[in-house]
Formats: sequence, C-alpha cells, structure tokens
Amino acid sequence: MQCVISEYDKERESSVFPPGERVRLKIAGLRARKMTTRTDGLRQSDRVSFRMPVEASWFAPGGVALKRTAQTLLVSRSGGVLCLAEKVLPGQELTLRRQNGDDWKMARARVLAEFDREPEGFLYAFVILEPRDDFWGIEFPAPHTAEEALARLLMECSFCQRREVVYLNELQLKSFEVRKCVARLCTHCDAPSIWIEAQSGTQQEGMTPKPPPAEERVNPHRKKNRVKARVLACIRRRGFQEEVAVCEDLSKGGLSFRSRNQYAEGTRAEVAVPFTPGAGAIFVPIRIVFSQALPAVGLYRHGAAYVKPPTDGA
Repeated sequence: MQCVISEYDKERESSVFPPGERVRLKIAGLRARKMTTRTDGLRQSDRVSFRMPVEASWFAPGGVALKRTAQTLLVSRSGGVLCLAEKVLPGQELTLRRQNGDDWKMARARVLAEFDREPEGFLYAFVILEPRDDFWGIEFPAPHTAEEALARLLMECSFCQRREVVYLNELQLKSFEVRKCVARLCTHCDAPSIWIEAQSGTQQEGMTPKPPPAEERVNPHRKKNRVKARVLACIRRRGFQEEVAVCEDLSKGGLSFRSRNQYAEGTRAEVAVPFTPGAGAIFVPIRIVFSQALPAVGLYRHGAAYVKPPTDGA
C-alpha cells in the first residue's frame, strides 16, 4: 500500500519552493491520514513539526540487518513522520535511536504508510509501539489540558534544555511577545527558570517573512474577549501553500489575523501561533467564522475558532 499526497501542484512547487520547503508543505496533507493504530480522529498529543536526526535499523527480507541515518519531519508522543533514503513496506518494524548527550535513547516503531517521496528520501508515517516522553526528549501534555491556553509553543528550559509543549496563558503570551521567553517552573530542575522557543535541528534558510505594516484597525465581530498580541501565525490548508500571516489577537476559543489570501466563512484550516520559521511549529485545527476585506491595504481580516479534535484521554 502506498499513500501519496497528490493535491499539490508539483510544477509550481518546483519553481517556488526549495526541496526542503516542499517536504514541509506536504506534511500538511498528513492530517487526513491515519497516524495511530487507534480509532481515526483520536489524538493522544499535539504534533510538532520538528527536524531531529535518528538512526533507523531493521531486518530486511531474508534476515539482512540494515541501519540507516534518517530525519524526523514531525513528531508526536505516539509517532510521527520520518524521511528515510531506503525503501521499506508498511508494517515494517524499526528500531529508532537518537543521541542524547553521551547516551542513546531507543524506541521500537512500525511503519504505517509511505505517503510521498523527495530527493532526500521516502516520507513514512510511523507509530511508536511503546510511547514514552523521554524518547524524543519532549514532554507532551494531554490535549484536554489546553482548554485554558491562548497559544502553544515547543519550548525548552534555558538551564537543563528539556523540551516541552507549553500552553501559554495571557501573561505568558505577552511575555513571549515582548521578550521571546517566559518564566515558568521546570519540573526537572525543580525550580523556576526561563523558557525559550526550541529550535529545529535543521533550520531552513530564506524563510524569514516580512509582516505587513501596521494599519488602522477595523473591529471584527467577536464573541469572546481577546488578548492583543501582534505575533506571526502560519496558516495552512491541504492542497494550498502555507501562508505566514500576522495575528492581531487571541482568545481561548480562537484568534483573528490579517492575510493576503481570502478564506471563506466555514473554511477548515490549521494554524500555528506564535510561529517562528525554523522552530518547532504546533498546528491546531481552526474554522474561519468571518472574513472582512481591507481594500485600503489589499489584505483580509479573518476571525477563526479553534476546532477541538476528539481525544481519548491518553
């Protein structure tokens, strides 16, 4: 079985995006694929776009032992997406190892599907057979604990470098907007520390966006009080190019942002906010609830509500 994301315009991608960026765009289509062995649609943790080198080993047909260097493109507590130069079949079990200082972390995984290929290798969705937080070195809180969050980031403690998916409240979001860091308790250090946004192992060049200049505000229709926060957001839809937009405000239930593109009311998409090119981005589903043209500046203001996916409480 081979699952291929085919909604993208290959010719246009080749002329506009470098190979590494095309890989990242295709990950957007993975949301529609089955990522775990559990019922489709159940989510055990947030999924982070994060590049991390790993060593993959397995037994090929005939009992031949193979070992290759690979790279993750997306990780979650229970699986992710792997770029591997070797061809393997769905159902193939792998042993994944990653270096953690002087030590090595190990986990058993199973390939679910090949969904695309690039010059760098084949892209595989995989599931970890025995999920544990310490393999990726990232702590994934249960999704239901994000109900009070305004935004989410992959952050790391400046003392011990432990990484964690952090749900930001209003005070923390304001701190990050101004200082690019937040003060919070590190359970590993057992002390308050400064947390910064975790950077991906492989940063892509030429991706620093230029946000549009500030213009006069037009008051959108809002059902909840929102926190003013002028940060970057990344919007993506299956079959379309990712867009870096400017977020104007956020609430527990959604956000508003300015965009070069117009999204019709009812459109389903995903957003990562705050967004920093080259860092680990956490995308969550949204639904556009209003769209307003700003003809004076050639932009559109949108209001979006977060769409809560079903959870299994894991």
